[in-house]
Amino acid sequence: MALSRKALSRAMLLTSYLPPPLLRHRLKTHTTVIHQLDKALAKLGIGQLTAQEVKSACYLRGLNSTHIGEDRCRTWLGEWLQISCSLKAELSLLLHNVVLLSTNYLGTRR
Repeated sequence: MALSRKALSRAMLLTSYLPPPLLRHRLKTHTTVIHQLDKALAKLGIGQLTAQEVKSACYLRGLNSTHIGEDRCRTWLGEWLQISCSLKAELSLLLHNVVLLSTNYLGTRR
């Protein structure tokens, strides 16, 4: 079942009340930027990030890390980077990972 652009926009913390062509463009741009950041972060290494940078990186990728410890955030970010860096041109899969890895992450449920 395909996810709607509005649902993906909400998961990516983007405004979902835009005309479909603009929404599609914003999702593609946002996903491309995250993918490029992921490649750079994988080269740098998660261990080089401060606790706040790890939380910010998780938030940018759709994970509400407010109530998640730093170690779990680092683990989640590592899992995200493994998937993201293995993708070539399938950026739509990266968007769906927001739902699969972030929205459904057990540590974010309250």
